[in-house]
Amino acid sequence: MRWLAVPAAGRLRQLWYAPLLAAAMGLMMARMLILARLLPLQQFAQFSAGMLISSTFCMLGCFGLQSLLQREWPVNLIRRQEGRGLVLAAQCNLVAVGCAVAALLGAASGVMIAGIPPPLLALGVVHGLSQQMFLIATVESRSRGNAVRYSWQNLARSVSTLGLGTAVAVATDSAQWVLAVESGICFAISIKLFSGSATRGALSVYEIYALAVRRLPKVKWSAALTLMAVATVSFMTMNADRWVASAALDVEGFGTYSFAWIVLMIAQAAQALINASAYPMLARRYASHGRQGAFRLCVQSSGAILVLGLLLVVPVWFGLEWAIRLWFPAYSRALALVPLFLVIGLLRVSDFWSSYLLITGRERRLLALNMGAALIGVAAWATIARPWSQPLQLMGVAYLAATLAFVSYVTAVGFAWQARV
Repeated sequence: MRWLAVPAAGRLRQLWYAPLLAAAMGLMMARMLILARLLPLQQFAQFSAGMLISSTFCMLGCFGLQSLLQREWPVNLIRRQEGRGLVLAAQCNLVAVGCAVAALLGAASGVMIAGIPPPLLALGVVHGLSQQMFLIATVESRSRGNAVRYSWQNLARSVSTLGLGTAVAVATDSAQWVLAVESGICFAISIKLFSGSATRGALSVYEIYALAVRRLPKVKWSAALTLMAVATVSFMTMNADRWVASAALDVEGFGTYSFAWIVLMIAQAAQALINASAYPMLARRYASHGRQGAFRLCVQSSGAILVLGLLLVVPVWFGLEWAIRLWFPAYSRALALVPLFLVIGLLRVSDFWSSYLLITGRERRLLALNMGAALIGVAAWATIARPWSQPLQLMGVAYLAATLAFVSYVTAVGFAWQARV
């Protein structure tokens, strides 16, 4: 109803969020390709390992408080309780910093994870903290329904990260310097954005953080931890193969696998962009036509994406093969992974079943479903690949990603079908 209350000209201006956000995501994907071209393969492998640590930290960093913030800040704004949203955002930052300090102490003591050395582990944690704080700082614009401002914030990060990161890569040939510069950029943007949010809320940053510390014990930890559990299982299902690749493959093998994985990064970015419109559309259909109406829309959306993807997958495959041979000859071993990753990416882009289950209030059962699918997928892959009896190769790790994607997709479709009435 708030959207309908906005004048038509305002609604049209807000529609600009899609191309702006798509441009921001495109630049972040292009950055990976540019760094793969500029950095030596071993350095690109280090950069990919740092990004893996970074993304994993973002999944765990706030113990579910970020998901709680995304759910509650819009409600706080409607009820004219701006201070509550700002305080919860500050609490997210405090918890994220606490998690980062604990991880950095572990790295300082010499802890290694999946063969990643402590200095790179520490840089990945700092990078993850900067990304986490950026995500927290941008919740305010989304909560206000200002999609264009949110898109400009992402575009500013993408342009500055791509420009300065590329310059540092050319000057140093060092993945660690690139990670450090990207972290500094995100910290600076996040601080500026949060200060702006505090100004709009008529509070000082000091007041917000003082209240955040005092009210930290009153946080809805049970709800936050449940949301974290859902995010954790989903993240690990989609990223387990990267962790296995980091632990089982040599540096060049992990760099090659990470390069091919850019296909899945693009697929996940595309799914996020599409779901930004599909999720509220499904929610409206559920409100007006019930479960069956929302389920029909879910089937239509997923089917349309699948058909379109099947029409495009072969020409995209040939185009990627040509581009890799021409511009990325050092990653020629990745060619064998591209067809399989395109199929996995198609499954991920067309997955609206999880959104349907969340909208219809099945989040706890969805958590159990994802956990069961992950266990079945890993067991099926292990039975075939037998990683304990022979060294894993690139395709062996890729089959783990394929198995998890297929089992998760099929189980989600089955459960959505069951929950349609």
